[in-house]
Amino acid sequence: MATYSKGANGAFSGKVGSIVGSNWRGVDYLKSLPKKSNKQSSDLQLAQRRKFALAPIYLSPIKDILNIGFKDKQLNKTTGYNAAVKIFLNNAIVGDYPDFTIDFSQIVLSKGSLSVFHGLSAVLQGTDIVLSWQSISNRYNAFDDDMLMVVLFNDTKKMYLVYEDAQRAALTYTAIVGNTAAGDVFYAWAFAVKRENNVVSNSQYLGSFTMPQA
Repeated sequence: MATYSKGANGAFSGKVGSIVGSNWRGVDYLKSLPKKSNKQSSDLQLAQRRKFALAPIYLSPIKDILNIGFKDKQLNKTTGYNAAVKIFLNNAIVGDYPDFTIDFSQIVLSKGSLSVFHGLSAVLQGTDIVLSWQSISNRYNAFDDDMLMVVLFNDTKKMYLVYEDAQRAALTYTAIVGNTAAGDVFYAWAFAVKRENNVVSNSQYLGSFTMPQA
């Protein structure tokens, strides 16, 4: 692949013969079409493809949250979503191909300089998940009006629930799930977001919860 400056005929996009022209982030590119191969993929290649296929299943639905979650880190041109995917691929996929499993405790939703919610814990009460934490605040990195972002993943239905209506000073919060998820398995995380929405804490994994049967 090669970049090029616009000549007399200017840049182009699309395919001409075996050459493809494209533009990415303001840079024009020319590249040749890949040659087809009849060579069978190795187990390592298949494993890598499987891993890359798993990442969007678990992370794409919360892409906007991940972009917030890594907002105050120096990522250069990498998005928060891509940073979370890298951690997911390196740490959260365990086992041997093709029998991969997900270690949800290793999924990271945010990284930042804001203080975590100290002593944060979560328990299942009926069909709700109740969070509580200690009253620790200061004028540097732990403010009373920091927002608590709670993210629940319903692994049974492969869907997320997100809550963001509690502040650090409240010391407790109830994430209402309701009785429509009877028997479903949930995984939970939380992190703090500063009022300006530009600084976050590291995410905290809260564990797994199985909803009671109706």
